[in-house]
Amino acid sequence: MKYLPALALVVAAGAAASCGPLPPRAPGPGGVRLPERILVRSQGRIVAVPFEDYILGSILSEVMPTGESPATAARVFEVQAVIARSYAAAELGRHRSEGFDLCDSTHCQLYDPARIRSSAVADLARAAVRATAGRVLIYRGRVAETFFHADCGGSTAAADDVWGGERIPYLVAAPDVISPVRHRAWTSTIGVADLTRALAADPQAAVGRRLDGIEVRTRDASGRAKEIVIRGDQPRVLTGDEFRTIVNRALGDRALDSSKFTVARDGSRYTFTGTGLGHGVGLCQLGAAARARRGDALEAILGEYFPGTVLAK
Repeated sequence: MKYLPALALVVAAGAAASCGPLPPRAPGPGGVRLPERILVRSQGRIVAVPFEDYILGSILSEVMPTGESPATAARVFEVQAVIARSYAAAELGRHRSEGFDLCDSTHCQLYDPARIRSSAVADLARAAVRATAGRVLIYRGRVAETFFHADCGGSTAAADDVWGGERIPYLVAAPDVISPVRHRAWTSTIGVADLTRALAADPQAAVGRRLDGIEVRTRDASGRAKEIVIRGDQPRVLTGDEFRTIVNRALGDRALDSSKFTVARDGSRYTFTGTGLGHGVGLCQLGAAARARRGDALEAILGEYFPGTVLAK
């Protein structure tokens, strides 16, 4: 059973990425060139889409500023447009071996062109795309990898803590406390049999017929589970992100909302109690919306979540 507070801002998991993004690349030299069109696998078909139309379809799929004022909604869409454009530029060709650039799922970014025609806020989103046209975040001459998620649970996470690899200076752990906004709390109860079955579906997590215990051994600077010890017939050690990904793949994307949790066993079930939604790296959509609501400038919001980057055209 899961308990979630209501939110004015409706966000999708998106590159909040339950599927798990690629580990970010270390910064290095490189030119900045945005394509006119990209190839997107949309609803199973590969289609050529004007780049800025792709950005529009993506931001309408990834965030819906329900209940916000027009000014706040406009700023939310401007933030998401820069994020979507930078992410797409940095990850362009991710599916090159399959004959296209980006997919329309959480593996890349959500993209649903139907929303351009049907959404009640499509005009606001379109204006935001125009207002930010060609603008991306740059770090040391390269387009920044602008990961984002729905709710950081009070602190963003460092990319290297979540996915390993080299430290990325603009993807770091930092508190994100903006009064009176409250980050979401959640509780998920999963039966031992279901959890054992979920772990068994992945060779690196399978513990055999018995699941004797789950323990968070270490945490990162943001409070997320960094190392999880699983005891059973075959003991396993997983990162927090690996554990969440494996469980969600088997039991649904919202089985575990984040890796910022505690876990306790009560008889034949485990109860996970946590905060946030998504991997926690990069921009927190809930926090960004709160900053937009209080009137923060576009550059200020982006700089908060990607320190050291520059907004450039």
